[in-house]
Amino acid sequence: MGKTLTQCIQGGNRDGKKGYLIAFAYDLDLVESLKRTIPHTDREWRPDSKTWWVSDEYEDALKSFFGNFEALARWQGKLL
Repeated sequence: MGKTLTQCIQGGNRDGKKGYLIAFAYDLDLVESLKRTIPHTDREWRPDSKTWWVSDEYEDALKSFFGNFEALARWQGKLL
């Protein structure tokens, strides 16, 4: 898809499962694709911060959705 993330930080879900906290400009088609690809047990929307948590089991899906996933996943946490 080649969309761009504005945030990608490693972090856990509310149960402590490892994954990524991601943010991107709203795109209904992208949100629907994310929901179709990643089961509800491996993603959660956080309306207070307008971020998604996605299990690290879906790194390949995130790489296919977002062209800058690998760069942000590797570097953003170190820049904060």
